[in-house]
Amino acid sequence: MSRDPGLQPERTRLSWHRTGWSMLLPGLLCLRGWTHSGDIFYMMGGMLLLSGSLAMFCGLVQRRHYIVSFTVVATGILLLLMIVLKIKILFPIITV
Repeated sequence: MSRDPGLQPERTRLSWHRTGWSMLLPGLLCLRGWTHSGDIFYMMGGMLLLSGSLAMFCGLVQRRHYIVSFTVVATGILLLLMIVLKIKILFPIITV
């Protein structure tokens, strides 16, 4: 099997741009949720996703998959923490 070195860099660049777009839209939705609810976890998650997306569009995180993974995992943890805290506030009888 022969490799085509001409197309691989282009496919890699396009995949990084797709990942950047897939982080940009949820980041904007998190910031929208923050403006409506005022919850700080929405704001932190949105800023994490937007900064990761901006870094991808500028080409700062290419070949550093751990930074992208950390950004997505940290945002998920923040949003799950927000959900757990809201459930605990709404239903104080349940111990979480």
